[in-house]
Amino acid sequence: MADGYESFFGFREAPFSLAPNTRFRFDSASHHAALEQITYALQRREPVAVVTGEIGTGKTLLCRTVVERLDRKTFLSIINDPRLGRDDLLKQMLQDFGIISADRTKVVATSRADLIHALNEFLLSLARLDAHAIVIIDEAQHLDADVLEEIRLLSNIQTDRGTMLQIVLVGQTNLDALLAKPELQQLKQRITRYIRLDSMRPDEVAQYIGHRLRVAREGTGGSSPGARELERALAEWQGSTLNVSFTQGAMARVAQISRGVPRVVNLLCDRALEAAHAAESYSVDERLIDDAANALNLREAPAAPTLHPPAVAPAPTEAAAVDSFWAAPADVPTEIGIDARAAAGAAKGRIAGIAAAIVIIAVAAWFGARSFMAGSSAPPTATPAPTKPAPPASPPTAARTPPPAPTPAATPAAAGSPPAQTPPAAAPPATAQAAPATPDVFEIVIASFKTEARANAVAADVSALGQPVRQRVANGWQQVLAGPFRSRAQADDAKQQLERAGFTNTQIVPASR
Repeated sequence: MADGYESFFGFREAPFSLAPNTRFRFDSASHHAALEQITYALQRREPVAVVTGEIGTGKTLLCRTVVERLDRKTFLSIINDPRLGRDDLLKQMLQDFGIISADRTKVVATSRADLIHALNEFLLSLARLDAHAIVIIDEAQHLDADVLEEIRLLSNIQTDRGTMLQIVLVGQTNLDALLAKPELQQLKQRITRYIRLDSMRPDEVAQYIGHRLRVAREGTGGSSPGARELERALAEWQGSTLNVSFTQGAMARVAQISRGVPRVVNLLCDRALEAAHAAESYSVDERLIDDAANALNLREAPAAPTLHPPAVAPAPTEAAAVDSFWAAPADVPTEIGIDARAAAGAAKGRIAGIAAAIVIIAVAAWFGARSFMAGSSAPPTATPAPTKPAPPASPPTAARTPPPAPTPAATPAAAGSPPAQTPPAAAPPATAQAAPATPDVFEIVIASFKTEARANAVAADVSALGQPVRQRVANGWQQVLAGPFRSRAQADDAKQQLERAGFTNTQIVPASR
């Protein structure tokens, strides 16, 4: 254990290191799209681009990949300390571009005007070489407002060929809120592209784990031809396969706990490999992943998805009459789709409860009025008639005393007047009215998209889970639905399977006829 698990499993280097090594970069859908976007923006000489993402989604690794792809005519400055002031920012850029040395800036007191003049002269000289410069600022959500204003001024340096100094701001999602401040409107108007890094899908997490294991086995390789093949032959000659693998359950558990965040995936897998090494096992199962999550205090992450079902769970039986009203909002399309429906589901639960209370109060009031009218018009020979107004004040007595009034009025009065027995009494009228609208077939609305290609991809993922799926167009949006299901129980089971696969915030609705 002291030597680490790398040699035990035959790895040339640690497969799940947290270092942003571009050799281990996995081309997930989100990373691929972000890399294409930022590369295209740099090629077009766009002044300012913004890259945001949650903690651990691989923003630094993305920037390093971009740097490796730059051509020789590109000068690069990477600012890793966002707390620099305006003058220090200019000095750091000039040092990275090779205009001034770090020793010179310490000895010679250079004014800000001199720094800007030197930068302008440098950028103008690049125009004659058909070259340009790029500044990448990491953790940009910590930048001060005056530094951001300086960045705006620097992005204005242009020639007839376009922007000479391109700036890429990389930060967490709160960077968007920072740039939305009124005092930064001028800078915001210079931003030509917002690029968002998302977490990996569950199927991508499994591919990510396999990719990093494979790269770690191959290692950096030797400089001599055939060095890697010789290493593999020696490993086979020693009788060791040196191949550790993760079970399907283990990879699904990693996806669930990590929520697809690459850094959390690396933490879990690294700790699980340590445990497998201690047990001298070449298989990482679900139990080892759970032990790793406990050791890293990550056990609370899987419990979060359970917050959604209560928000869309059906309220009382009276709410069934409201379901037909909510069938239309379920079809309201949205590009994000899922988050919007979560809010709609929560609102539905609240409004359904209010509607049910109104129905109960209205039914009780209506039948109470009929009971009062029946009591006032009873024949004089009926002795209990003068005491008829008393039942609303004493529900149990009214429930037991059969009224001598006509039978049609007596039955609702006895069933509807006692407030304590409202649920069983109100259920027959509500059920009778809602019965024609209550469906026996259900569908699950998964999401809506602007493009048919995106909808087709999601539909294929749902179909791969063994669920029936169909697509339809609603108000110009491409909607993906699972079903139909013959019962609410079948729809609930399918909804749980979709949530385990990563399709959260779905909604069960009556199937369209």
